[in-house]
Amino acid sequence: MADDLVRTGVLIGKSQAEVIDLLGPPPLTGYFSEWDVVYRLGPERSWLSLDSEWLVLRMKDGHVTDARLVRD
Repeated sequence: MADDLVRTGVLIGKSQAEVIDLLGPPPLTGYFSEWDVVYRLGPERSWLSLDSEWLVLRMKDGHVTDARLVRD
């Protein structure tokens, strides 16, 4: 699901309230503090899962301007 959200750009332009309605409230975390909203997705999807995958969002004026999948 997260791959499709990023690939299609469906989150771009959504307000933070709309994102929370869609994905639920983001957990509190100290990871990726340079991003405004951070969701932990779980272990990375590979044959050797050493890291976690995260959905990170950047907001401007209360709306999503960038959405990416990242690993820690």
